[in-house]
Amino acid sequence: MSAPITGLPERAAPLTLARDNLWQLVLFRTIAIAGQIVTVAFVHGGLEIPLPLLPLAAGIGFLALFNLATWLRLRFPQPISDGELFWQILVDVAVFTVLLYFTGGTTNPFSGMYVLPIAVAAVMLARRSYTWGIAAVTGTCYLLLMFFHVPLVSASYGPLHQHHELIEIGEAINFAITIPLVVYFVIKITTMLREHQHLLAQANESEQNNERIVQLGAFAAGAAHELSTPLSTMAVVVKELQGRWHKRPELLNELHVISDQIELCKGTLSNLLASAGRARMDGGGKLALDKFLKSVVENCRSMRPGIIVTCRWHGALPAPDIVADQSLRQAIMNLLNNAADASPEQVEVEGRWDEQELCIRICDRGQGILPEAADKIGKWGFTTKPPGKGTGVGLVLTNAIISRFGGSVKLFNQPGCGACTEVRLPLSPFLVSTNS
Repeated sequence: MSAPITGLPERAAPLTLARDNLWQLVLFRTIAIAGQIVTVAFVHGGLEIPLPLLPLAAGIGFLALFNLATWLRLRFPQPISDGELFWQILVDVAVFTVLLYFTGGTTNPFSGMYVLPIAVAAVMLARRSYTWGIAAVTGTCYLLLMFFHVPLVSASYGPLHQHHELIEIGEAINFAITIPLVVYFVIKITTMLREHQHLLAQANESEQNNERIVQLGAFAAGAAHELSTPLSTMAVVVKELQGRWHKRPELLNELHVISDQIELCKGTLSNLLASAGRARMDGGGKLALDKFLKSVVENCRSMRPGIIVTCRWHGALPAPDIVADQSLRQAIMNLLNNAADASPEQVEVEGRWDEQELCIRICDRGQGILPEAADKIGKWGFTTKPPGKGTGVGLVLTNAIISRFGGSVKLFNQPGCGACTEVRLPLSPFLVSTNS
């Protein structure tokens, strides 16, 4: 499960796609220019068919200069619109029409390549009106070439069967070139449709998760308010029991564990209320990154005294100061709890950081991610834990929190080490300014 990187402007993706499309158009045009030069040279020199070289050279030369100008235009950061792509394709159609006019019009075997600019328009132009415009212009040019053109082979050139052989050769070359290109564009359209459907499904799932998280937050705030009173009562009762049973050390130890767990619960509720809009409490404020990570691990050890957590930290010291965000703390705690549930006897935590990024890897010694659960893990309500032991919410919340800060969460199996969760997070949202 990977969290998408957020923070990009809405129009960034379409503008980037238009620029990529124009780059591809420049590449296709370069291939077309090379093919036109080779074809003219072969027909005129190899087949010894007289061609009007001057207008053909002028047309191909103009297209080459136009392609060079387009390549230079791509070096500038100005956005590229659908209208610009539309005129780019129209230039290709116009030059191709001029070349066909001087080489037989629709009798030229390569006239079938008119389908290519239509396919290019269908793939690259988002506005359907532009695509239909290209189709209309191309169809009009084809109809005009049926009546107005310079014959490719004059009546004085060779017997009739040679004309047919020439047309058959040209049609075979046209077929060999056109069909792979059409297949390429059809595959590209299909791939784009599948990617679009996948993005829509992801967006729909993300929207549903956000709605559930908002609802869960409302319930959690109410629960935090309601639970504060019974927890305070329990703390008072435990304190009284400790005073009564001070001569029974075995019971005092158990009461200390209960007292510590009550304090952890109260701290969690306090952090929950703080993250809901109140001032930061115990876990907030400025803290060195390595100390923040160590405090999260120590908090996990306090909540679950039986687990064994080994830690390795890698990064420049002194570590940068960050804002100890409560939601980030909770996200890491969720992952630690999941690992502890899978293998309480051994949990490994590795943290690496540099000036830009923090990477945390949490590995357990459990059975790993089963194949049947690989596509469902991280979905709302899905859990691999036994009934009553898990809700399937922790990983969803973790992913939402990390995604909100522009990071990603990745789950995978490590051979011989069970499951691993890798969190990559940019440090810029958390860094404390040195001037503060």
